[in-house]
Amino acid sequence: MKKNGFTLAEVLITLAIIGVVATITLPSLMSNTQEQQAVTAFRKSMNTLNEVAQMNAAVDGFDFGGIALGTAPGAGDVYDANGVLQQSVWGMMYSKAQVDVTRSGSAQALGPGGGCTDMSNVIAFRDGTMLCYANNTTNGNATQVINAIIDTNGRKAPNFVSTCNDVNCAQRAQKRIGDQFAITLYNSTAIPGRVTITANGSFADGGNPQQNNAARWAMSK
Repeated sequence: MKKNGFTLAEVLITLAIIGVVATITLPSLMSNTQEQQAVTAFRKSMNTLNEVAQMNAAVDGFDFGGIALGTAPGAGDVYDANGVLQQSVWGMMYSKAQVDVTRSGSAQALGPGGGCTDMSNVIAFRDGTMLCYANNTTNGNATQVINAIIDTNGRKAPNFVSTCNDVNCAQRAQKRIGDQFAITLYNSTAIPGRVTITANGSFADGGNPQQNNAARWAMSK
């Protein structure tokens, strides 16, 4: 006798198999998608910071290397009494980038948590990313750097700084790519990871090595 279609038992078994496969594969697929989104947003933010610093150096005469202690985001005017742009991170970003003023200010009050809790201020951009930085750090003497965090999705979870146990982030079990990346602002450059400047002007690693690995890996993708 010719068989038409499937029996109820066969359909149920097929659905059960599909359910098991989906349960196994979906978390991995979602994780990979979120990771790629974070990496893409991070690289875009780094390009924006570099472009802003270089543009500001050409137009207003200072980059990250000329930053002194300045006004915090959202506090007062970004220009002095003579109409000159304040030499601060806030002044630079406000004048050259697409800043969301209403979500910029104290990192403790407005920031996304995670690594940003160690920073003084947060600047929110209209694309949803945030720059958290230490307002008490100056590199005006060309020997210091500004430590910062890029959060690729603002206050949305997971809000932790990405880490990798090895420089290539090849050990999946030891790789935690979140929405935050540690960076350094120095002269006209946004540098992935944390660095210090030695007496002879060269770079040396600073901060958390695992965070450095993740930030540099993300920029190389």
